[in-house]
Amino acid sequence: MIGTGALRALVAVAALAFTGSAVAQLEGGQGGQEGGPQMELQQIQQRLAEVQQQALEDNPGLEAQRDELEDLVVRKMEEAGYDPDSSMETLENVQGQIQDESLSDEERQQMLQEAQQAQQDLQEAQQVAMQDDEVVEAQQAFQDDLMDAMRDIEPDTDEMIEDFQRIQEEMQGGMGGQGGQGGGGMAPQ
Repeated sequence: MIGTGALRALVAVAALAFTGSAVAQLEGGQGGQEGGPQMELQQIQQRLAEVQQQALEDNPGLEAQRDELEDLVVRKMEEAGYDPDSSMETLENVQGQIQDESLSDEERQQMLQEAQQAQQDLQEAQQVAMQDDEVVEAQQAFQDDLMDAMRDIEPDTDEMIEDFQRIQEEMQGGMGGQGGQGGGGMAPQ
């Protein structure tokens, strides 16, 4: 049903929202600070990602549950009238062609605009899908099962997430009002 691995990766970010939004915030503008809290944030995020990956590798049923959730999200995107495969194809085409030195500035700008529109369409589709009750329920079940598996591997998982969120909030507070980036609802159950 899903046309590309890249689309699955995009949907997986939504499915793994408790780290996905934190990672996006970390990557999206904490620049300029070296060492200190950002370094600690990156180390915690890296460790959580490793534990998450290990949990998925150790639990084939969990991988299947993730795949079913991804398929459900894509199906809900399509039911809402979006075409995620087409948007991903546009993004992949632009990514593959943008480095072509024979492109004029106008062609390159046009490609970037197409990519931005495709990305916006995917984000809208993802938001719609993630508000669907069936998706919310499946995502919560997956997240609960994933967290249980992560705790089996790393008993300090909850503490690591709390530390991550605390440091992130402190950094945002010190940056003069970047707190509107989706901060609150990340805490896993």
